[in-house]
Amino acid sequence: MNKVIDYLGVAFRVLIAVFLFVLIQLAVIKAFNTFGLDTTIYQGLFSAVYGLIIVGAFVVYNIIRSYKRERLIIAGRSELFNYIAAVVIAFGLLGIVTVYMYLVIFLSEHFQKVAEDVAVYAERIDRFTSVEVTAVPAWDSLLDFTASVLIVPLAEELAFRGAVFGELREKMHPVLAAVLSSLIFGLLHGVSIHVGYAVFCGIALCLVYHYSGSIWISYLVHALFNLIGSSLFSLLESGVLGTTMDTYNLRLHASMVEIVCIIPAFAAFILMVKLYQENSKKEAPVTEAEDEEEFA
Repeated sequence: MNKVIDYLGVAFRVLIAVFLFVLIQLAVIKAFNTFGLDTTIYQGLFSAVYGLIIVGAFVVYNIIRSYKRERLIIAGRSELFNYIAAVVIAFGLLGIVTVYMYLVIFLSEHFQKVAEDVAVYAERIDRFTSVEVTAVPAWDSLLDFTASVLIVPLAEELAFRGAVFGELREKMHPVLAAVLSSLIFGLLHGVSIHVGYAVFCGIALCLVYHYSGSIWISYLVHALFNLIGSSLFSLLESGVLGTTMDTYNLRLHASMVEIVCIIPAFAAFILMVKLYQENSKKEAPVTEAEDEEEFA
């Protein structure tokens, strides 16, 4: 009976965390509509505002949730290797997503429903498919870049890896907790094509967070993923840095590098796990029998 109560408590706290995340986004959308601000034009401002509010909300959530308990969100320093591995893993994740998208595009040529989903996804992921470049203020393009690389990844890591995964990990195996939290993370992305790779990336980020022992490592992976995956190209296409650039060739070359990084990324992750296991052995308490054996 106590186990059932414990699991219900975890489910309730997870629900609160997800509700808080969604509620903040909806409240900011409502505020923008009230003031007559179009979120497609002022996407950078929208992302920065809701991202900062979410960061603040989950910092408070962590403080309240961790009161007289073990800290929920682990945000300490990690091994130097883990920071290096994070960079390789970010490129590898981008490579996996690139392969996934090539497969989706191939399927879109044979299935109408997939083709429709690709069109919706393209409109969602690239702001300039639904709005003219000239309609977006330069300051908002810069703010959009900053928000998508620095603010939004931190908000999502604190919410989904820190709070949701953190709550689930307390009562179940980390891999199962990663899958469940990532299903929630993926479903909130809305578009079917986006859901597919968001779930996979969510699982990877959860495991990186767990085995590195710091939210800053998964945040680094997430930030680099957003930077190379879309934000840098959107900034170049916006014309803020000078003339508007056609980034097709740059995207193509980047995707080749990302695909090459898939195998090194797996290797980096395996080494991260091994480092975690070695550190766990060092930190494990010595039992009385082991102590007597060593003394003998």
